[in-house]
Amino acid sequence: MSDDTVILLGEILAQGGWTMVPLYACSIVALAVFLRKLMEYRAVHLSDLSWYEGALKLIRQGRFGAVNEACNQHTHPAIPVVCAMAQALKERPDLVQSEAQRVASLELQKLEKNLALLSFIAQIAPLLGLLGTVLGMVDMFIGLQGSGNASINLAELSSGIWKALVTTAAGLTIAVPALAAHGYLTSRLDDVRLQLSDIIQCVLYAAPRSETKTEGTNEI
Repeated sequence: MSDDTVILLGEILAQGGWTMVPLYACSIVALAVFLRKLMEYRAVHLSDLSWYEGALKLIRQGRFGAVNEACNQHTHPAIPVVCAMAQALKERPDLVQSEAQRVASLELQKLEKNLALLSFIAQIAPLLGLLGTVLGMVDMFIGLQGSGNASINLAELSSGIWKALVTTAAGLTIAVPALAAHGYLTSRLDDVRLQLSDIIQCVLYAAPRSETKTEGTNEI
């Protein structure tokens, strides 16, 4: 992008007036949330299940106390769930499934944090842009009325219209990527939810028969 293009784009955005300020804020917040969630998802290594078979083997053997030590080098959100289940199998076998659901819900809440903010920005940005356009059109027609000219200069009219539409374009430009980012992160979260549900069922199946009791359906 050339310097002239950057300058022209800056001049166009400047025509949006004060309503561009909340739109700038929305764009910054949306980008910050998306990048932070990406880093969080990468930090927990959702695709790393190298610890999984070892934990299941310990549970099959009834060595529940060793599960936490075997998994403490990994950061997958299922690890606190498996460790909580192992502890429950050791102390309260009748509460294994409810404990698994409780810890899994807490882990999902951590991953879901701030996703609603992206959805909110995707909804509010077009409305802010529309508000800026309406205010710009009102201001333009007030100016035309106050000029007292019988004839309307089409160049001035078209200039006022495109200046007013700048905020709508900016709002949509922010909303579309924010909505796409929210959809992507939500799909990743749904994958984790299914993965947690599968791991819980596998741990329950692997646990010694005398240690488990059916407590109803497993919902996370």
